[in-house]
This record gives sequence, C-alpha cells and structure tokens, in this order.
Amino acid sequence: MGKTKSLAKVKADLQKIVNKYIRLRDAGKPCVSCGQFKELQAGHYYAVSGYDGLRFNEDNIHGECSGCNCFNESHLIPYTLNIVDRITEHGLEELHHQAAEYKRDGYRWTRIELEELKEYYKKKIENLHTSK
Repeated sequence: MGKTKSLAKVKADLQKIVNKYIRLRDAGKPCVSCGQFKELQAGHYYAVSGYDGLRFNEDNIHGECSGCNCFNESHLIPYTLNIVDRITEHGLEELHHQAAEYKRDGYRWTRIELEELKEYYKKKIENLHTSK
C-alpha cells in the first residue's frame, strides 16, 4: 500500500480544485476588487493564513485579478463593496460572523472533511462543464 499523504498535502490538493472551481464559476465576471475583465485567480476575502476555517468557503472566495489579489494591499476596500453584489449584505454579515468564530476558536480540518470536499468540488466542476 502507498504512503498516506500528509494532511497539508491533502489540503493543498483540495485548494487547487476549489480554486479551479472558483475560476470557472466566475468566468466572464470582472475582478471582484477592481472591476476589470482580466484573467482571474481565486481571491480570498479573509486570508487563508489567518482564517483557515474559511479557506474553502465559496462566499469567501471570488474571482480576482492577480494585481489585486497579490499586489494591492488596499484591494479589500473595493472587494468589500463588490462582494455584497455577489453574496448579499446578509451573506457578508454571516461571513464576518464565521470569521470571528474561527479567529476565536480556531479550526482544524480532518482528513475525512477534506476528502469529502474534494469529491464535492470535483462534482461541482463537472456540473459547470456539463451546463455550458
């Protein structure tokens, strides 16, 4: 039997799948931060480094150009304004609530959760491909 992947590797593999889903989901939309139509990355509203529990939350991830996602420190100002159009004011409030909860209590992913999410997002990608 082969060597079991580390939890970090499973998480990284899942992140690639989720990012692909977000890019497909948001294809044809402008960058959530600057509003320009550019090649999109999967930009997190709440950073993965501080909010790992929101890492795979679809409301926390939107198509964002590389300039805003990687190089614009103030990108969250327009992101905040534009995210409401995508997830509603109530959705943003819920995201803030979840972020505060994860910051206070932390979050530890389990291998089972990650594997289940992997299959879930693979199906979502497949459904996006078949609906086009």
